[in-house]
Amino acid sequence: MEKILNIIDQKVNNNYNSFGDRMRKEIKTQRTKEKILKAGIQEFGQNGYAGSSINAICATGINKGLIYHNYKDKDDLYLACVKRSMEEMATDIETQMSKGVAYNTARMHFFSSHEMEARLFLEIMVNPPQKLESKIKILRAPIDVLNRQQFGQLLAKHTLRKNVSEEMAYQWMEWMQTFYNMWFQRQENKNASFMDRMEQHEKGVAQCIDLMLYGIAQKKEE
Repeated sequence: MEKILNIIDQKVNNNYNSFGDRMRKEIKTQRTKEKILKAGIQEFGQNGYAGSSINAICATGINKGLIYHNYKDKDDLYLACVKRSMEEMATDIETQMSKGVAYNTARMHFFSSHEMEARLFLEIMVNPPQKLESKIKILRAPIDVLNRQQFGQLLAKHTLRKNVSEEMAYQWMEWMQTFYNMWFQRQENKNASFMDRMEQHEKGVAQCIDLMLYGIAQKKEE
């Protein structure tokens, strides 16, 4: 009986050690990914997709082999950085709004306290890498959901015109934002700081929504 108990005890210890090894390996892998993502967001935020490289990220002290072990290539890492930034942005905005902060103000709070993420956000909105555009649109979901919720609350305060559904209104809002982003991309103000451009972009989007809802001309009563 004692021999059997010793065997069982040994197996338990082996399983425990094996579990501990797996946990330590997973924690190490997660820490490595976090370090790579942090460096990636810094690089892509500072230099944009086109101006960034894996070698530049390696120059921060990260082994190239570790990067390619966790991410297939530059595109894969860029998309991972976009995903992380969108998730953090959505979480931060929701946290601010839970404190009574208005949605637009909460967005600017995030941009002012997370400049590299803000730079990355502005790029994917106004000048996304063309070959990654469809994948980026999917990764924007956390922010797109918040946008839709806020727009829905705004529409709920108004009576929509006959034959205009909330879905149609939201589609028009997206189109107007897309057109505005195309225009914004072509505007270059070398004297403006990044945060000035970020604030200009946010005000422009808000103005587009305002014009869509209320128009540009006073309708004469018949």
